[in-house]
Amino acid sequence: MAKTFNMTSKLYSLLFILYVIPCCLGLIGGFATRRCPISSVSRTTRTRTGLQFQRASSKVRKTWQLKSLDASIDSMEQIGREKLQKYFDFPIDSWQAQAGGEILSGHNVIVCAPTGAGKTVVGEMALHHAFHSHLDGAAIYTTPLKALSNQKYAELRKIFGAKNVGLSTGDMSINRGARIMVMTTEVYRNMAWRAMDDDDDSGAGDGLLNDDLSRRGRNELSNVKVVVLDEFHYMGQKGRGGVWEECVITSPSHTQIIGLSATLPNADKLTMWMEKVTERKSTLVEALGGRPVPLRYLFATRDGLDPMFRNKDAGPGAPLGLLGLRGDGVPERSYRPKKKGFANDIIEVEERPKGLDMNPKLKSMIQQRMERVNRAIAKKIARIESENLRRRVSNEFSDTRGGSGRALSPKEERQEKEKMLKSEMRKAVPSLHFLLRKLNEKELLPAIFFVFSRAGCDEAAENVCYQMRKGAELANAVSPPDFNDDEKYEGKPRKSRQRSARKNDAVVLKDGKGRSFRTNSNYVTEDTMSSILDRADIAVDFDISSPLEENKFKEYAERGLLSYSQVKEVAARIKVFNQDNEEIKFTDDMIDRFLHGVGSHHAGQLPAHKAFIESLFRAQLMKVVFATETLAAGINMPARTTVICSLAKRGDGGSMNMLDTANTLQMAGRAGRRGMDTDGTCVLVTTPFEGPEEAIEILLSEVAPVESQFSPGYSLAVNLIARGKGKLDVARKLVLKSFAQWTKQEVESQVESVKELHGEDFEEMVEIAAHERILELLSSYIDKGRNKELYEVLEDKSLLKKASKSFTGLYQILTLEESTLSYLQKELDVMTSIDSVMDSDGMAELLTEDNLNVQEEMKRQRQRIRKASDDVSKHIMTALAHQANSLLRSSSPIAEEMKAALEVSRKSVDDLDVDDEVSALDLTKFAKSAVTMNRKRRKQKSAEKSSGIDSSSLIDALNVVDKDDSLEDLKSLINVLQAYGCIVPAVDDDTDDMNEQSYRITTAGENVGLLGLDNALWVLTAMGGAWDVVGASADLDRFKTEMSSLDDFGEDDYGIFENNDVKVEKASNANQGGKDSNVKDVPFPQSEAFTLTTQLRNLQPSEVAGYVSCLVADGGRRDGNTSVLAAFQQLTPAQQRVVQSSLLAMERLTEIQNTYSIDENTRRVQLELGTCEVVTAWTEGCSWNEALEISGAAPGDLVRILHRALDALRQLGNLPVNAVRSMDASAGVIQKESPGIHPDIRRLCRVAATAMDRYPVKDPLPFDDDDDDNEEQEYNQINDDSELS
Repeated sequence: MAKTFNMTSKLYSLLFILYVIPCCLGLIGGFATRRCPISSVSRTTRTRTGLQFQRASSKVRKTWQLKSLDASIDSMEQIGREKLQKYFDFPIDSWQAQAGGEILSGHNVIVCAPTGAGKTVVGEMALHHAFHSHLDGAAIYTTPLKALSNQKYAELRKIFGAKNVGLSTGDMSINRGARIMVMTTEVYRNMAWRAMDDDDDSGAGDGLLNDDLSRRGRNELSNVKVVVLDEFHYMGQKGRGGVWEECVITSPSHTQIIGLSATLPNADKLTMWMEKVTERKSTLVEALGGRPVPLRYLFATRDGLDPMFRNKDAGPGAPLGLLGLRGDGVPERSYRPKKKGFANDIIEVEERPKGLDMNPKLKSMIQQRMERVNRAIAKKIARIESENLRRRVSNEFSDTRGGSGRALSPKEERQEKEKMLKSEMRKAVPSLHFLLRKLNEKELLPAIFFVFSRAGCDEAAENVCYQMRKGAELANAVSPPDFNDDEKYEGKPRKSRQRSARKNDAVVLKDGKGRSFRTNSNYVTEDTMSSILDRADIAVDFDISSPLEENKFKEYAERGLLSYSQVKEVAARIKVFNQDNEEIKFTDDMIDRFLHGVGSHHAGQLPAHKAFIESLFRAQLMKVVFATETLAAGINMPARTTVICSLAKRGDGGSMNMLDTANTLQMAGRAGRRGMDTDGTCVLVTTPFEGPEEAIEILLSEVAPVESQFSPGYSLAVNLIARGKGKLDVARKLVLKSFAQWTKQEVESQVESVKELHGEDFEEMVEIAAHERILELLSSYIDKGRNKELYEVLEDKSLLKKASKSFTGLYQILTLEESTLSYLQKELDVMTSIDSVMDSDGMAELLTEDNLNVQEEMKRQRQRIRKASDDVSKHIMTALAHQANSLLRSSSPIAEEMKAALEVSRKSVDDLDVDDEVSALDLTKFAKSAVTMNRKRRKQKSAEKSSGIDSSSLIDALNVVDKDDSLEDLKSLINVLQAYGCIVPAVDDDTDDMNEQSYRITTAGENVGLLGLDNALWVLTAMGGAWDVVGASADLDRFKTEMSSLDDFGEDDYGIFENNDVKVEKASNANQGGKDSNVKDVPFPQSEAFTLTTQLRNLQPSEVAGYVSCLVADGGRRDGNTSVLAAFQQLTPAQQRVVQSSLLAMERLTEIQNTYSIDENTRRVQLELGTCEVVTAWTEGCSWNEALEISGAAPGDLVRILHRALDALRQLGNLPVNAVRSMDASAGVIQKESPGIHPDIRRLCRVAATAMDRYPVKDPLPFDDDDDDNEEQEYNQINDDSELS
């Protein structure tokens, strides 16, 4: 016992000596370091000891925090699993259970998970929580697409019962007021606008906004416990992204927000922002364990399908993920290869794991391709040299002078090489039929082929079906067909160097249009590829008769992708659909594709057709779908494989842009069916322009962080003023809650910390950072293969330094030579003037020789200048400047970063504009600052570590800080609303300060606040409900008055309405007459609005519908063959007069919006006349086929045109009835408030909406009937808040 005690004592003593005493000394040492001026050696020693202690205690603290966090996560996971697992017939994942626990705890939750990981399960958990935990609890599930809302509605009906689930998409309203409502995000956003928090109930009405509608807005969301925002990453989408932001900002305080998102790099910041905005604890839950069905990536060429990466199990969402790159999850900083920095410092970046390198087989293929190109170039050069030698020898023997062929210049050689390389890459492109055959052999069907054009989808589907038919014909033929005798398809086996093209089935066919392709080949011709990439029109001439005849089912089963029983099932479904939908039944060519197991899916199709295709695919009755990328947005069409047919697509400006990483991963994520597949496969296809290098770069690049798209509009401004009971304080608070403002505040604090660290050197350090950023971006832009020398100069600090110095020397020589020439010119001018004087005295001969000498010297000087100029233009720094300007003009994603860095670098240069091109001299300056600032560079590095912000992020931060404030946008909107009589200052408030001003919302303002349209003020103005009441467009009137004084314009300026019932009198004559002299002149805007209102009241309902469609039509896919004049001539005379009047209103609003600098996203004012004729005809009762013929649009586009018009008519028709006030110019009453829409026009809109709402625009959804579904579905009942979809 004693021995044991002694041993224990010794052990404790030893531990005391080894651990406690050093820690105490470290603590004392650290304290002494801060307090006592001791020797440097002692200070160093004690500081290190103190740091060791600090690091040890920091590790202990961090370990404790992690343990505490893990315990919290485990606790949430346990709660979620215990309470919510019972609602699912499969085991929920750990992260899903954790998210469920957070929901049960009342927290907001943002879920980030890869596509297909099961994040919608979390949304259903939230619905179960609201539905089962509260007797009257309600929940809302929002989606970005109508089709997705319809699909989710059908799914939730089966879970919660049809009577408990409703739908509202703007097109239809089903079971309004159900406890669980599915709706588009815009519908919820507009509901949240009108809903006030409980604290605001006391003053809900106050004459600020229609009291009934305000109360209804509150009632709609009063019981809503949870709102699920699906596809939350849409918040970063340009145009629509602000809707998700507004949903978070304006949601009632009692509502939990559940955001379901794809993986985002700044999800943590979004969560912090949501918590600050909602004042409710918000939690980020990420699916870090990988996809439940992992992905594998293949790259397709004419040689087959090969793994993309060296490690076939690597890649985003693959079994091994990114092999540790960026933590195999959300990246923290941009990837750049490890390289030597510009200031002798190694930039600390993460190296790419070798397993993520290109598959050696693909790399070998690229090398072989380059070798073939180099050999071809060498042969061409040798041939030219041989020809030149032959000509020289021939000339010598014939004693004649003849020109020899010119050798290839470096530029011509490079162009020839690029041309040959493109030709070689085109040969590597596989045909779609070859890909389909390979996928079928590897049992990788069903598959979704993503093709980025509507025409390309249909053509691809038709092409593969044609190949199937011809393949079956060739297989069944007793002898090979004589293609030379075929009148429609002629051709013969082509001799080719391609091994696969020499097979017996590789037959070159030519269609009636002279375009060729091969059957059963792995080669695709240039015409076929162009049709896919450039939307060319390929029509396969093949007569199909009665595809639904039962005796043909066996043929389809033999040559297609479906079994005999599946073909019969598809045929039966088609027959039922065609019987029930006679007017939009499937054509024979579409039926033929379906029976082959092939379909296409894009926005140009009718919603009913797309829904039918989706149902076939889900039932495994369709094996291949060619679709545009919109299919990746959440539509439930699980596939075994996804095929991305191009690595680039056309942007808005028509240029080809590389695919975005986020969208690519979302398309890839469609592969892999949970519960059916062990893994999914994503195939990326080579193109004539992109290969595996570009594919890997897209897959491994960072997902761009979500940026705020918040942009307040007129409707939001009115609703915010109503919330603030006429004051702007609520509006200001809500605008400051935007993600942009939150980000700006965060960035400002970071920038301030960097300023404190740098002190007086901050501006210089920012300039250095900008210069380095420019060079880094330029390095990443330059193609290493094609411009190896330029790339190496930017990568090697010593080479860059030498190049910069040599260019500076050459540029100085050029400047010196030019100044010398200038001096000689001045000398010659002086001598010439002396010559003229001496010539009068007869002594000019004395200076003639001197003049000739100077002129000769000037000639030699010009030659020196040309040589120096050539040296400068051929210098590598000049080539780099050309590359930099090419980058700035390109549509590359890094072009904006480059412009931002240039803007920062040029702030201190007065004589240089931000938009000026980059010169070679600029690059030498950038290189000098990036190379020589060693000391300050080290200081900058230490500042980065202290502030947590690197140089590139600092540039981005400075640009964020300098961006315009959303508050200024809101003030501009309020100015325009006040000018148009939608809001007026309170009677008892005479302050000039807008922030202190109180406003009253007029009837027109209520109309604006209730319209959920892109530019609600413009629509109301175009309907005669608002005009310029304060004279903000007086300059325009003065200009018109001056123009009217001219003889050529005097009668036409305001005389364009010769047949109108109402004549608009000129203001200059309105006041004449003795007894009427007290009547004030009626302003032009009011007279114009009166004329427009009168004309609208005289229209027929169908004409009103056509006119309204012009105000709200989406001009994105406009028919370029129809001119505005031709569209105008198709209108009725009454519509033409209305359009002429509305052009005056458009001119005024555009002028006022420009005056107040309204944001470009808000100020769009349009009159798309191309939609008016077909909407008018449809409202009058024309058939669907007649409407298609009139419009010339695709069925899906026509449905959208009619839906948008119908939605706008419903909103206008459901506005509150207003008292009629006289606007007659002859009455002489000047109105200071706009009256809103006229009741007669409102009635016409309601009548027109009823006439338009018919099949197939009114499209009942094919929901499966449930046993307990006995309620009446009211498709034509759209309540007052019918909104945009």
